Amino acid sequence: MVRMLVSFVSLRWFQGSLMLNLKQRLQVVQELYLADERPWLVAFSGGKDSTALLQLIWHGVQKLAPAQRQKPVHVCYVDTGMEQPAYDTHVRSMLGAIAGAAKSQSMPMVVSILEPELKHRFFVAVIGRGYAPPTHWFRWCTKGMRIRPMSSFIRHQLSASGAVVIALGLRRTESQARAEVLKNYSTECPFIGQYGSLRGAVAFTPIEDFDVADVWQFLMRVPCPWGGNNRELMQLYSQAAGGECPSYSLGGGMGPSCGGSRFRCWTCTVPRKDKSGAALADEDEDLGRLVAFRNWLAEMRYDLHRRWRIRRNGKAGPGPLTLATRRETLTRLLEVERLSGYRLIRPDEVEAIQGLWTMDGDRKGTATAMYRAHNATKLIEISPARANAVERQNMSVRKRLKVAGCR
Repeated sequence: MVRMLVSFVSLRWFQGSLMLNLKQRLQVVQELYLADERPWLVAFSGGKDSTALLQLIWHGVQKLAPAQRQKPVHVCYVDTGMEQPAYDTHVRSMLGAIAGAAKSQSMPMVVSILEPELKHRFFVAVIGRGYAPPTHWFRWCTKGMRIRPMSSFIRHQLSASGAVVIALGLRRTESQARAEVLKNYSTECPFIGQYGSLRGAVAFTPIEDFDVADVWQFLMRVPCPWGGNNRELMQLYSQAAGGECPSYSLGGGMGPSCGGSRFRCWTCTVPRKDKSGAALADEDEDLGRLVAFRNWLAEMRYDLHRRWRIRRNGKAGPGPLTLATRRETLTRLLEVERLSGYRLIRPDEVEAIQGLWTMDGDRKGTATAMYRAHNATKLIEISPARANAVERQNMSVRKRLKVAGCR
């Protein structure tokens, strides 16, 4: 499958260096796009790398004649429901702008919002099932919340078309691990590689040779095709870095790059300290409440008194969080939601939590009662069977984004 694409990308450009100029990169995009009928998927998070990736693809495809740009380019965003509020607001605004610009410019970009299944959502797992918050050694959340929704969408496209091109904003200089991944899946054709073990899926990584400075220079110099100038994105990175950023050369002057910041889920307990969240909290007292809740999660996960003494499989060892700890976690979360004004947990998640609590011995409807008292919202009563029938709930079905909004 990958070898079939080699002839469409002229190797004369790659004489000892992958540092192509913009014109050459755009031609790579165009030749690959026109190579066949397979649809494209752009893995879009709204961060600097995926934004640069989408801009590069947009400019390349836009230079084609309207009759040539009929093949869909799916801009896929995984909505975990757990993004930092400021970042979530920015991404949703950007997705709306992308959808609107695609329509007005007759571009083939289709924004698709993907969601994790109900059983894989963070609070259903922690508060409902009693999972201990994730650690560096047991990062159980990433696969269910981010990888599975995208994999499901990719398989759907493969079943419909037999093949797909997946554009990724991966860069070799991000980390040694990322460099190894790109090396392992690389082919003789630059920027094109295998996509894991999925047959028919090809990875396209046109900014893999960019460093952080290259990314920011591209974002600042090349016009944003859906409007704006990416300075709001840069400001977010600057705030997440505590207002201090390294520099990149822009013409004759200097500008902030803010490349080391990373936007994680606001509850992420994998790192010992969420530096980006703490820096953003310095700008907003309400965000500080979210950071304090996250820090409490990071501390309480190591308290064995908050865990069952046996695992769910019946073997001895730290098991799920106790019901008392899960009730305390929901109580704290609802209080943070009340004080901050941010919506942090959804009604369907509370419903699922109650169903799981019922199976663990809470038959008083405590979770739903707490939620009703919190915001006077009447929930649909559900049975334990419904709450646990996770295989029948296809929560990762793609959602089309309307121009007017993201939901």
